[in-house]
Amino acid sequence: MDLDAVRLTGTEWAAYYDQLAAAFGLTIDPIGPNFGTEPLLDVIADSSALATFVGEQTRLVWPADYGLRRIAVHDPTPVYPHSLIWCSDNAHPALTTLRNYFGSTQPDHRDAESWTPKWAQRSP
Repeated sequence: MDLDAVRLTGTEWAAYYDQLAAAFGLTIDPIGPNFGTEPLLDVIADSSALATFVGEQTRLVWPADYGLRRIAVHDPTPVYPHSLIWCSDNAHPALTTLRNYFGSTQPDHRDAESWTPKWAQRSP
């Protein structure tokens, strides 16, 4: 039994991956070993069916013969709701400061062009 699969089962990440896969028709492998970015790019370059998500500010360099391309994902953009930060029942005094900081430095992703799982969507 894969220990990573056991750790993921029943978690917020598992729920997120399940809903993301269902909403976009994806197959997600969240349990593979993590040997770093270079081996991941090797595997993706050798496959016609695999892809990965990386942020637009993530610096990656790969050999030109890999044929890899970066494709912007938007309309909607999948957004992971970091529950520690946005959970309204967490009264830690530093969270308000942290939320205000993030709100001042990044655009608000809670709009019609973003996707979050149903369990993380705020009621109107």
